[in-house]
Amino acid sequence: MTKSPIEKNEANDVAGLDRREFIKVGLVMTAAVLAPGSAAGGAIGSVPVNAKRILIINAHQKYPGISEGTLNRSLATLIKDEMLNKGYEVKETNIEQGYNVDEEVKKHLWADIIITQSPVFWFGMPWIYKKYVDEIFTAGMLQQSFISGDGRDASDPGRQYGSGGKLQGKKYMLSLTMNSPKQAFDDKNQKLHSGLSVDDVFHSTTAVYKFCGVDVLPIFGSYDVIQSPQVNNDMDRLKQYLAHL
Repeated sequence: MTKSPIEKNEANDVAGLDRREFIKVGLVMTAAVLAPGSAAGGAIGSVPVNAKRILIINAHQKYPGISEGTLNRSLATLIKDEMLNKGYEVKETNIEQGYNVDEEVKKHLWADIIITQSPVFWFGMPWIYKKYVDEIFTAGMLQQSFISGDGRDASDPGRQYGSGGKLQGKKYMLSLTMNSPKQAFDDKNQKLHSGLSVDDVFHSTTAVYKFCGVDVLPIFGSYDVIQSPQVNNDMDRLKQYLAHL
């Protein structure tokens, strides 16, 4: 039976393939049948090779009847979901549930971006977070994995204090819930903070990471959560912020 011109061309195309190329094509076609999606770059649900690695720290401390942690837990979950939706790898630490110091050091070394979700208690972080930071960063210092000194050297007195960090290339984000209204910041007419920004007020919290070489991102604030909560709006703003990470 005489072959059509199209059939002849197809036969010639196959015959012209290098043997290894032909085998490769067959393997890809087989993979596409047995595991749809794998032939196009990996099985569905797999983590991309260059996916960012995210450590989420929930710093909430429960005070029954005053601060139960529902909002911070919801925001921490939102952060996790948004990061997973971007294809990132995620590890979590809930300080109040306990932690292993050495494992937390490893998590910090593993992560590309560290995000702390915390309430503001008396214009600062919960004391369990301060304890966590003291333990983790002291261990990182003693192991010389976080810092190699404060940056200064007797042979080079011009070097700046705070330039001895070893965590360059990482980023840190602090997300806070607080009773303070947004208007309490960045306004010299406001009595309490006298024009300071939210980043100024919580500088001591973010400076720990900056001291170790981490790039500190602008603080995200959920303001006025007791007197005039705007939870849905806060969540929408947080999603917009996270979209740029």
